Amino acid sequence: MSTIDAKILKSRLTKHAKERDLSEQQRKLVEAYRMGKMNEQDFQSQLSKDPVLAKWVRQVLEAASKDPLSK
Repeated sequence: MSTIDAKILKSRLTKHAKERDLSEQQRKLVEAYRMGKMNEQDFQSQLSKDPVLAKWVRQVLEAASKDPLSK
């Protein structure tokens, strides 16, 4: 994820985390990342282990950019 994508993601996470069907643990991971308590590498590691969260992040980024991300 680029630095720009990370900034977009962090700026949108609070709003979307409450609207989407994330588990409590997933919401805590998102919040930790958004608040700077989890670095980019650790967040990426979590995304690679959690396809549901990874899909949600992709949807947030696509909605923010209004362009589909390449697969």
